[in-house]
Amino acid sequence: MSATATLSIRVPLETRRWLERFAKRRGSAGMAATRILEEARRREDFPAVEFRDTRLGRVALVQGTRVQVGFVYGQTLGDSTLNAEKLAESFAWPRWKAAGVLAYLQEFAEECRQEWEDLSSSEVHGLKRVLPDMEHREFSSL
Repeated sequence: MSATATLSIRVPLETRRWLERFAKRRGSAGMAATRILEEARRREDFPAVEFRDTRLGRVALVQGTRVQVGFVYGQTLGDSTLNAEKLAESFAWPRWKAAGVLAYLQEFAEECRQEWEDLSSSEVHGLKRVLPDMEHREFSSL
């Protein structure tokens, strides 16, 4: 776990009330505020990434798309030749977006790996409910 520091701030009363309502779905007000600040920092540092609530919880997505960054991580596994140009071409994204996603993947590799595993597992289980005789085969090439 990374080092933490305590921060005491004043916010408008209505903001505090909103934070308390927001926190009901996410733990304590302090945990929710930490998450909001961390996401704001990441959006500032990596404009190609945004955060949304999904059925898997709060996840990073490629800005302006429905593509989870964890999915991109899974698609990049085992491709030592991957670069921003190749990723941009594969997904029909501008190069700046592909480069930003790759930088995010590098900075938060373990988190992205976990999101990929969660996404893969949930998709397989969801399909198994609908298609009980389905066989699962792994692949991850672009």
